[in-house]
Amino acid sequence: MAYSALRQNFITSRQLLPGDWANAVTTRLTSQESLTASTTQTQAGATPVTKNASKVTTANANDAIVFPKGLSGGEIIIANVSANALGVFPAVGDTIFPSAQNAVLAQTASKNAIYKVIAIDSSGNATWYKIESA
Repeated sequence: MAYSALRQNFITSRQLLPGDWANAVTTRLTSQESLTASTTQTQAGATPVTKNASKVTTANANDAIVFPKGLSGGEIIIANVSANALGVFPAVGDTIFPSAQNAVLAQTASKNAIYKVIAIDSSGNATWYKIESA
């Protein structure tokens, strides 16, 4: 039985936490085995990352993905299995250090990276930090 078949989805009821919140957490704790980066190469047109671990391919250098809105302590693992650099955008308002807010950050070809939210500013915008494999 596949891992995804074992995951529990929750319904809204008399739970301590609403079901939609629990479903969002459960969904983010799974992986995407095949994600193709968008050739649009913009924050608005980038392929959304919806799981916390993704294996990404690109057709061209700088094809792009975009993260969901960062949550405190959030973590995303990206395996760039392509021979091309990958463009990684934060959600609108967020930042991937050391880039500017909403700016793309390149992930080297054939490298893996862990992105972690360490800070949320007073406006609710996240700053992601990247650790890339050697």
